Amino acid sequence: LQVFDISFILFPPDIDECATNTSNCQQICTNTIGNFVCSCDPGFSINVTNSSLCDDIDECAINTSNCQQICTNTIGSFLCSCYRGFNIDVTNSQRCDDIDECATNTSNCQQICNNKIGSFVCSCDPGFSINV
Repeated sequence: LQVFDISFILFPPDIDECATNTSNCQQICTNTIGNFVCSCDPGFSINVTNSSLCDDIDECAINTSNCQQICTNTIGSFLCSCYRGFNIDVTNSQRCDDIDECATNTSNCQQICNNKIGSFVCSCDPGFSINV
């Protein structure tokens, strides 16, 4: 009695489309038995009309950035920034801290400086007036 292995007919060997670069996945290719799946890097999503392509996610437009003040979309990510009078918080790059122009001597006030959130106000000692 002679036995033949016909499993290769019923189950042909898998071709790794990812390793052979035949998948056309733009970013990430995952081989599966008899097929492959394309996926995207963080900050991207699968294109709705072509599942091989990845589209940038605009985290600013969909409000997932958690930027406190200004959000700027970048390819695959985003950047938070602050309005004039504020700096990025050193412990949380999505938050903004008020700049105390009076304490940092950047106000150019000659006599009295009063810090305000995002700004400052100069005033004068009694007997003096603001020179405009």
